[in-house]
Amino acid sequence: MIFFLFSYNRGPLLKNCVESIEHCAPANSTLIIYDDDSNDPETREILADIAKRHEVRSMGDKKSKDQHGALYTNMQRAIDSVSDDELIFFIQDDAQLIRKITENDLEFINNYFAQNPRAGFLAPVFQKRITKQRTLDRFIYHPELGVYICHHRSRIEVAGVYYSDISITTRQRLREVDWRFIPGEYQNELQAKDKFHEMGYLYAPVAMQLPNAPAYRNKKKTLAFQIAEKLNQSGLYKFRYMTDADVEKLKNRPASQVPIAEDYLETDPVLRKPWIFHPLKRSRVLRKLDKLENFLRKAFK
Repeated sequence: MIFFLFSYNRGPLLKNCVESIEHCAPANSTLIIYDDDSNDPETREILADIAKRHEVRSMGDKKSKDQHGALYTNMQRAIDSVSDDELIFFIQDDAQLIRKITENDLEFINNYFAQNPRAGFLAPVFQKRITKQRTLDRFIYHPELGVYICHHRSRIEVAGVYYSDISITTRQRLREVDWRFIPGEYQNELQAKDKFHEMGYLYAPVAMQLPNAPAYRNKKKTLAFQIAEKLNQSGLYKFRYMTDADVEKLKNRPASQVPIAEDYLETDPVLRKPWIFHPLKRSRVLRKLDKLENFLRKAFK
């Protein structure tokens, strides 16, 4: 398995993600970091330390006007660099592995792609408690596949049914459909819908996005966004690794129970639940002020 980790100006989060992969990844795994030309001194120092143990490729995309910077350019660079047909695990600096990936996990993942020729991506993450219940109710377990499938169809432009930036795939599967990453998670969702079946979600997840993570350094934040980060005390709230007993509980639950992060994971330091993954989530007033400031910025640009 090869892990491609994508980072930009969030050194402490990047360090945590790397350490989680070192702790949880299968033996003989490879980790390659694609950094979008971070200019934050702390992040650059952490990257230099990581480069002593893993390959770091610092590659931006000055021509791209995508709000995600060089993320999708680097994801394409990553798959173009893989010649062997091995499992690819895409992960970002604001996420981490939360338990060891076992030989049984690898066997299941390999068999999943081998037995399902139209399977493009496999999601390795938990669901969020803050997700609306009617959406969670549409994550249905398919015993013939051994995964959950999301049968929710949103009216807004969101990914997660066919594609996710944090996912597992294989180079051969992407090559078979001439896959090329394009800017935007939702745009890749539409591409995946055209080329693949719905994305499976692991019965026993191995990773999760960190809650309450700060936006990357040098991001042009609105005043409302800055206030929201301060009120929510945004920072590094890393997950404690699951114990054997935790994993046993996760794997032995009824299939009707969709795995919710807050039911199985704990943060360090402790963070009140339900967790949020965007600082504006808890305040409608700040969300409106954020939209207004962004509108004014564009109007008087």
